Amino acid sequence: MADDRDNNENNIQDQGAGNGGDTIHDILPVSGMYENWFLEYASYVILERAVPAIEDGLKPVQRRILHSMKEMDDGRFNKVANVIGQTMQYHPHGDASIGEAIVNIGQKDLLLETQGNWGDVRTGDSAAAPRYIEARLSKLALDVVFNPETTEWQVSYDGRKK
Repeated sequence: MADDRDNNENNIQDQGAGNGGDTIHDILPVSGMYENWFLEYASYVILERAVPAIEDGLKPVQRRILHSMKEMDDGRFNKVANVIGQTMQYHPHGDASIGEAIVNIGQKDLLLETQGNWGDVRTGDSAAAPRYIEARLSKLALDVVFNPETTEWQVSYDGRKK
């Protein structure tokens, strides 16, 4: 078995050396790759998901929720569970993160009008399950957030929607 590994390593070196391709010395150690990948991913999470944008104070998930609600808007309240499902088209990071973000927006009473038990940040009470609570965009959200003069659009994560 050890002889087979030695032969495979020699074959790799021979293949790379003869045709001007990569040699065994050009291959990065796995630990180095993971360090770079981890740093790149951590930077992405911090900049693109965790920190609110300075322009509007919203995280990308919150912006995607508002966009989904605008698409669903007919003036009536929508179940938060339906909003979560609609938002999954734009935010492929799981329904729990979307649910927490929509509750966070709703508790501020600025961009959403809410119905049901949305919890209380002062007492630490959590909101009811998404199937029991409802929301719609507030007049402020409709007039300001979706004003073409104040909102810059970009494509979704897979490039299919804006």
